[in-house]
Amino acid sequence: MLREVRHGQTYWLSDPKGYWYLRFKDVLGRSSLDRHIEVIKGRPMKGEPALLKTRTIYHHVDDARDLWKRLQKEVWRVTSAQW
Repeated sequence: MLREVRHGQTYWLSDPKGYWYLRFKDVLGRSSLDRHIEVIKGRPMKGEPALLKTRTIYHHVDDARDLWKRLQKEVWRVTSAQW
């Protein structure tokens, strides 16, 4: 994942207990040079909108890839979309 990031594509990770989720989304700004990865931490809530805890913008795709790899080493797992 996150090897070939494409505009609008989302990737998801779940913590080991399945409580917190991270959504990695490729966002294209006004030009192809204004591109970044948005990482939102949150959790789904039954019968309600998801609780979105934090949002971090990575202006360098490699920084987001490093986070992705580090979290997987900490036993976060790839999962499907949660919200």
